[in-house]
Amino acid sequence: MKKIRIVLLIALTTLVTVSCSILKTENTEETFLWKVDDGNSHIFLLGSIHVAKQDMYPLDYRIEEAYRGSDIVAFEIDMTKIDPMSIMKYMTYTDGTKLKDKISSENYELVRQKFSAIGMTEAMFANMRPWAAAITLQANMLQEAGYEKSLGIDEHFMNKASTDGKKIRALETAEYQMGLLSEFDNVGDSFINYTIESSDGPDAEIDRMIKAWKEGNKDELLRLLDSTRYEYPEFEAMYEKIIDERNDNMTIKVEEWLKEDKTIFIVVGAGHIIGEKGIINQLKKKDKYTITNF
Repeated sequence: MKKIRIVLLIALTTLVTVSCSILKTENTEETFLWKVDDGNSHIFLLGSIHVAKQDMYPLDYRIEEAYRGSDIVAFEIDMTKIDPMSIMKYMTYTDGTKLKDKISSENYELVRQKFSAIGMTEAMFANMRPWAAAITLQANMLQEAGYEKSLGIDEHFMNKASTDGKKIRALETAEYQMGLLSEFDNVGDSFINYTIESSDGPDAEIDRMIKAWKEGNKDELLRLLDSTRYEYPEFEAMYEKIIDERNDNMTIKVEEWLKEDKTIFIVVGAGHIIGEKGIINQLKKKDKYTITNF
């Protein structure tokens, strides 16, 4: 059960690797930090990754300065207010349905083998929804590859904000995020295949994403994110909910917060910031803000 709780905490803020990013630490290059100014007040938007390695730190001084100068720190969700066990209902079936009823026998055996390798018995995952099983596997594969949630950018700033006594806000709730993930139950086999393919091996997708971000290559990261939509067209309806619709909602929230005349430091997966439908581009199209990328 302890292992499941750890995995759940990772899964809550991961929302699949499509939301992931990493930050530049060199001071001579652009970072994934934007400043949005409406003439009276401003907010900062920081692209984040929810798991990382120690070599992520120290962060670029401009990022830390933006944090220090902010009145409020905001995240996708406020992890300090979450009871992991209270949302287990979103990850498991309670009507007698089993994971093996929702995916192929071949994929079920693959999942069983991978869970067995990390010490999870069949009883521990038998009632999981396909997306929950996939994300649990992904989280463990990332840990085995050296990525730690405790080193993630979100947790870095959440811990700092708690220590510094800064006010914390959330763009969304955990329940809302978990509800969106349930959409992937309809394509359970494809989601499990994608998760294992993208997270396993020496050329895992997250490694390529990290390389793109370390090089400051926004176009490459966007290509990696979009490639999933092309390779798995059956995901399109879910991506519209998990990425596009959330981008719209987050943009509305950012604009509301700009009116408060307070400096807010927002940490959000960069998959929501970059791209044609990303938050930054949506704000640029309104042609009423000064937007600076540091």
